[in-house]
Amino acid sequence: MKYGNLIKERRSVLGLTQQDLADYTGLSVRIIKSVESEKGNPSLSTLEKIADILGLEIVIKVKIVSE
Repeated sequence: MKYGNLIKERRSVLGLTQQDLADYTGLSVRIIKSVESEKGNPSLSTLEKIADILGLEIVIKVKIVSE
């Protein structure tokens, strides 16, 4: 599942509107819509604010390739 769908589903399960999530995170509704539709490139800080309110955890995977 992509992160936008996960955020939208979790928000829905919690009974929150995009406006609610915007209010709780201090972000604009425009940013919430953008993140849920995976348009643009949200900062880690933005994703952390959303994840915190929704009770989600961000896991970053790094792939190191040697030459």
